[in-house]
Amino acid sequence: MNVCEHCGTAFTPRAEGEKYCCRGCDYVASMIRDQGFGRYYELKQDATGTPVRSRPFEDHDFAWLAPAAEAAEAQSRDGVVELDCAVEGISCIGCVWLIERLFERHDGAVRAAANPANGRLHLEWRRGACDVDAFARELAGFGYVIAPATGGSQAQERRNLAGRMGLCGAFALNAMAFSLPHYLGMPADFEYAGLFRLIAFGSASMAMLAGGSYFIVRAWRALRSGALHIDLPIALGLIAAYLGSIAGWMAGEESLLYFDFVATFVFLMLLGRHVQTAAVEKNRLRLVRRSPLPESVKSGDATVATADLAPGMSFQFEPGKALPVSACLSEGVAEVSLEWIHGEADPVTLLPGARLPAGAILLGRQAVTVTADETWADSLISKLTADASGDRGSPVFQRLLKVYLAVVIVLGLAVFAGWSAGGDWRTGLQAMISVFVVSCPCALGVAVPLADEWAAARLARAGAFVRRASLWPRLRRVKHVIFDKTGTLTLERPELVNPAAVEGLDDRSALALARLTRGSLHPVSRTLLEALGGRGQRLLETLGPVAVNETPGLGVDCRCEDGGWFLGKGERGTELLHDGELVAWFTFRDSLRPGAAEAIRRLERRGLSAHILSGDAPEKVARLAAALGLEPSQAVGGLCPEEKAARVKALDHQDTLYVGDGANDSLAFDAAFVTGTPVVDRSLLESKADFYALGSGLAYLAEAFAAADARARGVRQAFGFALSYNLAVVAVSAAGHMNPLMAAILMPLSSVVSILLVASGSRTPLVDLSRRSPYARTGTPNKGPIHHEPGEQAIRSNPA
Repeated sequence: MNVCEHCGTAFTPRAEGEKYCCRGCDYVASMIRDQGFGRYYELKQDATGTPVRSRPFEDHDFAWLAPAAEAAEAQSRDGVVELDCAVEGISCIGCVWLIERLFERHDGAVRAAANPANGRLHLEWRRGACDVDAFARELAGFGYVIAPATGGSQAQERRNLAGRMGLCGAFALNAMAFSLPHYLGMPADFEYAGLFRLIAFGSASMAMLAGGSYFIVRAWRALRSGALHIDLPIALGLIAAYLGSIAGWMAGEESLLYFDFVATFVFLMLLGRHVQTAAVEKNRLRLVRRSPLPESVKSGDATVATADLAPGMSFQFEPGKALPVSACLSEGVAEVSLEWIHGEADPVTLLPGARLPAGAILLGRQAVTVTADETWADSLISKLTADASGDRGSPVFQRLLKVYLAVVIVLGLAVFAGWSAGGDWRTGLQAMISVFVVSCPCALGVAVPLADEWAAARLARAGAFVRRASLWPRLRRVKHVIFDKTGTLTLERPELVNPAAVEGLDDRSALALARLTRGSLHPVSRTLLEALGGRGQRLLETLGPVAVNETPGLGVDCRCEDGGWFLGKGERGTELLHDGELVAWFTFRDSLRPGAAEAIRRLERRGLSAHILSGDAPEKVARLAAALGLEPSQAVGGLCPEEKAARVKALDHQDTLYVGDGANDSLAFDAAFVTGTPVVDRSLLESKADFYALGSGLAYLAEAFAAADARARGVRQAFGFALSYNLAVVAVSAAGHMNPLMAAILMPLSSVVSILLVASGSRTPLVDLSRRSPYARTGTPNKGPIHHEPGEQAIRSNPA
């Protein structure tokens, strides 16, 4: 398995000596070298970024930027304008440095401050002196796309935790500082002994208000909804320690005073939760792209919200957007993609009067007029995009949590009852509180979030990113991996079979091809523009674009300085013509994602079964299954979204992983136990998935399972220690020998040991896909290209 020299992502090469995982990384790397930004790689070092993919070659919508900049300039003071926005593609200190250098080159620039942790970019410039739009477009050429900053609930949660953690850290230090003199032998009649105790009580009380309330409220909400949450044992231990300390203080029982423990424990639990939340939020903020579903449409001179669409209403169907409701094409010829709904990759040309299903995506450059057939509420796409999945926890963990809570509560009450029966209820109360205190799940609260972070960082090196922390225990239960076909097992755009035809174009022809394909949403055009790479971008920058005319279903043409050019269908495939004379022709085929066959073999060697559920034609799905070495019964085509979901439900026993990319996979997502998606040009499901992938291959699947196994090993080691530790300290507590000093020492010490054990178990090397296992399946070989009828696109398998 190779590592991309630009982004550091592991990838399966298509050709020997390939250095970059995608055309985008190749292009940006050459830009960095040519423009003297080599220090980027010195700063980046071994950090793994996100693959650039097609970002530099796309036309990005920055219509939001001008109004935002104008509003910022209107509010500016002292002539300096400030604007905050989100940025996609930033991952390390090298990115920060490069973005700052790029901004400095623009007139009027004052400062750019990028933050890889939260995916935010802060810009400052002199009022009226900086072309921010030009900077945004230059930035996109280097693989960074800015978008409006949004403050999601996850970001608010992280900020909330950070604030609570900061306060509780101060309270913990305060409580320990004023409890330490007592542990060191301060006499009870010392002049300031009462004041010290009062300060420790106040610090613990403030820690309970600022941080303890976070866990108590969440535990109470879970109980009210009939569920158990990890916050419940944490809340139980905190309440027992705090109330017991107050009772001991009032009764003069020094053995019940756990004020310093309360403050320290709150801080450590908040620290673990913040690590977990920050890691998940960082992955969610990596993507700033918006869904192709429009929030509103234009109807005449009015703007109508998508939710207000009604049958008989005419509106504009915009290029690159998904049709929110089924509609009739009123005016114009439309070339649309139905891949989102039916799984069919080939564009379809429709004439006036044709019916368009909800979810169709317009590929042309010009808007067309359609008439709605239904309301948004009745639309299939509204049902498909509803998020019904939530963050599903591990059922095994839920059962263990129930047993753990029952044992701790019963044991604590039994200890109290035993001492009380012997006539010493004070010691019994102290022993019961000690049992509750020392049984608080430090390993769960601190070590496990760190294990999650390490596992997520490992998966990120393979180009995939975790969105839900509960992924890892669920992933290890998976027995069936179910794939969609188009855009999931295959690349989202067709592969150019004869790249030499593009490389052999002279500058005049290359410029014409770049002009004809620039800004197009057609998959063939986008493939050709990427094939031109940096050469096409430089020609466009030097000589500029021209007006392009499009004939849906046939091709595009333009008038340049040297005559007329045409790109479209011809006898030899896709042809480039100059004044009617053939210049070059290009051949395309649908292609499997790199390493798809090997990825499935690795899943099978793990004991998993692979399945394909697709809306594409059954014969195409059968040929794909044959190329991947799957049995015919494991691949089913011609399925509608409801049928996909039904098959997933029939197969699922809380052990399925579904990998898909289109709206037609959404219901199947809701039915599956674990979900993942490769982020494609017009993405939808990354907001619903447990994880998403940005690379072009499927190597991340093997790495996801390997990371889950490594995490499980580390967590098992931590739990083994926690079990031994709890048995020992509970025995000491039940005997009445656990004092607050010992609890205050053992609690952070046990957390440190748990962290070290998790680290030793979780840190294992990346899966090397370049080496075949000695246990590789020898049954059905990889069959290479699928034989196809004349006129059909081939699907090629790319073994690792």
